Amino acid sequence: MAQERFKSRGGFILACVGAAVGLGDSLRFPGLCAKYGGGTFLLIYFVALIFIGIPVLNAEIALGRKFRAGAPRCMAQLNKKAEPIGWASCFNSLVVAVLYAGILGWIIAMLIKIVPLCKASTSMTHTEVSEYFFTDVLGEKLSPLVFVCIICAWVIMYLFLRGGARSLSKTAKFTVLIPVVMLVLLTVRGLLYENSGEALYALFVPDLKALGDAELWLNAVGQVFFSLSVLVGIMPAYGAYLPEKTNVFRDSMIIAFTDFFISVLSSAVLFTTLYGCGLQGEISQSGIVTAFMVYPAAISVVFGAGNTVFNSIAGVLFYTSLAMMAAQSSVSMIEAAANPLSEKFKIDKKKTVGVICIIGAAICTVFATPAGTAALDLADHFANYFNILLLGVAECILLGKYAKSVNLAGEINLYTRKLKMPAKPLIFSLKYLSPAALSCLTLWGFYHLIFVEGGLYGGYPLWAQAAFGWAVSLLVFASGFVILGISKRRRRRPVRIIKLRR
Repeated sequence: MAQERFKSRGGFILACVGAAVGLGDSLRFPGLCAKYGGGTFLLIYFVALIFIGIPVLNAEIALGRKFRAGAPRCMAQLNKKAEPIGWASCFNSLVVAVLYAGILGWIIAMLIKIVPLCKASTSMTHTEVSEYFFTDVLGEKLSPLVFVCIICAWVIMYLFLRGGARSLSKTAKFTVLIPVVMLVLLTVRGLLYENSGEALYALFVPDLKALGDAELWLNAVGQVFFSLSVLVGIMPAYGAYLPEKTNVFRDSMIIAFTDFFISVLSSAVLFTTLYGCGLQGEISQSGIVTAFMVYPAAISVVFGAGNTVFNSIAGVLFYTSLAMMAAQSSVSMIEAAANPLSEKFKIDKKKTVGVICIIGAAICTVFATPAGTAALDLADHFANYFNILLLGVAECILLGKYAKSVNLAGEINLYTRKLKMPAKPLIFSLKYLSPAALSCLTLWGFYHLIFVEGGLYGGYPLWAQAAFGWAVSLLVFASGFVILGISKRRRRRPVRIIKLRR
């Protein structure tokens, strides 16, 4: 991994921001703001970002630079027995990348259909517009359009990945900067509504009475880990690509606060748009509902019910920005696993990426069918929630335990001047705060699943939960031991000696 480098510091920052800013920031974050009183959620999120998120982000990037390796080797450098944790993080990222690729295919399909929908919406009811994607685009059988869009998504991701670190930093210039510009334009439109002040009040003014809600604290702290894309193997991989003499602490702060800014900007778009369209009651915590049911209904009337031209432009801008963010997040997750795999088994990286993309595209076929919504919901809940939390607990305990022995604070502050990461608060956050927060989130998740939902997440039958949920988690946690087992067999394989005839 050491042979690859980001060409510049700016390329590294953009790539990390692109990895962090994804569908969670643009869809789930605004939904959580709406559910938990806007400003109250932002306040707790910001505090958790300072005391928990930034220390973990710094630690992962510094660890990757120190050992010039991805998550598996970094974990092994801390403790030889911990390598499976790194591999499990990488394979969990692959699972999430497959889910995001399926959603990217949906987004591309919606991008194609948004202009016809805006034109047809004048003769459609609100319910018909909201359900348009799932009834007319996805349908009740395999959708040819969605299938082709999913294949296109994987082709795009392969093109992003094949050039390595330099390719990632180049594409990030477009997949980060262009969506930000588009979000700003959509925010400006939202601010022109007469009730935009009401929307901003709901978003930014905290309700102090809500501070006693334990669920609010858990979701705000959890969103910090999900938003920054830590604990999934991405940041150690990107840290390994760092140019020499990079100021890790300063750049980590830039990444964290840029990610926070884009999350808030996305929330401003959602709040002002939906309040302006009279749809504030439909703000949902579910990113899928927001992207494919709420936003189409809002976009069809964003400039007035009969103004199909400007409504179509707004729709194209929104879904283009969403597609770029989803693509950048997906390629970052694949990159987290591709390089360690290619190094472990001495396989050409382009071939590794190609194989991952082919297998991923085959699995993603399910998202072109009606079963895709259930598969996505279940797999996302287990891979993007339970798996990350459990792996995060293990990783943070390791980071806290060995932070002194590997001089983690020293690595973070290696090229800093004035502003430095203090060693004791760093270790305290890694050793105690982060594991405690992640453990609480995990326990709350299991409690909610077993006692509130009766063990059936989302009301899905047990076989579906086992196939798309528990089985996915089992494969992820077994992956590290499988990789090590295959690697040991390859090393033990006897070398055949061919005797030449004289």
